[in-house]
Amino acid sequence: MPNLSCQLERVLTPHAHDLLKQASRISADRMVDLYLVGGSVRDILIGTGSGDIDLAGKGADADFASFLASNLGGDVLSHSQFNTSKVKIGKVDIDLAATRQECYSHPGALPTVSPGTIEEDLWRRDFSINAMAIALNAETWGNLLDPFGGRSDIERGLVRVLHPNSFSDDPTRSLRAIRYSHRLSFRIDPYTETQLEKNVGQLNTVTGERICQ
Repeated sequence: MPNLSCQLERVLTPHAHDLLKQASRISADRMVDLYLVGGSVRDILIGTGSGDIDLAGKGADADFASFLASNLGGDVLSHSQFNTSKVKIGKVDIDLAATRQECYSHPGALPTVSPGTIEEDLWRRDFSINAMAIALNAETWGNLLDPFGGRSDIERGLVRVLHPNSFSDDPTRSLRAIRYSHRLSFRIDPYTETQLEKNVGQLNTVTGERICQ
């Protein structure tokens, strides 16, 4: 399993790296397996890590968000129905989520969520480049979880969807695929492009507010 400890230290700001170290110790006290996830991992592998942090862990609920914020000298700004919290530590924004599974009753619907493992949480995500995690617990610090080949797709410059129902589950992913392609100068892989074109009409099922997010 690849270890990205050195890359974490090289790409992140010293303040962000120190926050992760502190969050690791705090999560151990609460028996929460904590991971850096999503766009944060993608940007670290690209080498353009921002100061913002995306975290996920089993049991990382509203109570844990409050505990984390209070121990880091920050504030919880919000908590959503999907067990996600926004935490502010100085100038650093932390998106914190309890790992979960999702299912969709129909295209464009908001998901029904239930607790899940980190592997199940990665599977629910949109593209391989966003479906990676870096372990933050002391024993596994820096280990990369990459079950869908996201690192390889970054190296090849590809936006690749995880499964054939992805665009029908959440039609806004078609817009995200195009945005990532332009922002990162990546190509949309042929299978993903086919699925995008097949499901583009599903955008009519989505509210304007979600499309603009």
